[in-house]
Amino acid sequence: MAYLVSEGDNVPFFIHYPFKMIAEQIHELIKVYLADKDLFLVDIKVTPGKITVLVDKPAGITIDECVSLILYLYKEMDSSGVFVNKEFEVGSPGMDQPLKVLGQYKRRIGRPVKILLKDGKQHAGILVDVNEQELQLLETIKEKIAGKKVEKQITTTMPMQNIKETKLEFK
Repeated sequence: MAYLVSEGDNVPFFIHYPFKMIAEQIHELIKVYLADKDLFLVDIKVTPGKITVLVDKPAGITIDECVSLILYLYKEMDSSGVFVNKEFEVGSPGMDQPLKVLGQYKRRIGRPVKILLKDGKQHAGILVDVNEQELQLLETIKEKIAGKKVEKQITTTMPMQNIKETKLEFK
């Protein structure tokens, strides 16, 4: 979850505190709202002028579902004054944004992805499987066998803790 004002802003710590509280309040309300739905929370961003809530679901979220969530949050938090002088947005993360939560990874099984590891190594392939601990990626590698380049597919298992960023690959 993102609670900071924004990266690079030189804002004293005490300014960040209210934003973290707001994000935590919204997070608790969203947990209640999502309890009986097929949706999952991706991120909450609170900045001085904007609150952004990103949600998704395995089949893809609809505009009506985003509207329902925003109306619920307005109803629950309207008296707090949180939304005064702030833009408020509920939506799904863009296709070009990095995957952040397990639900996003599961939704992308069978799709081509690019993975950047924390050590700087990069991998690309088809996302085969994923759980909280690791993911499996089907990679196509080129080898020289008897003087000829041959493509070979291998399945690589990567611990989730070693992954810095995963993005969908568009070919």
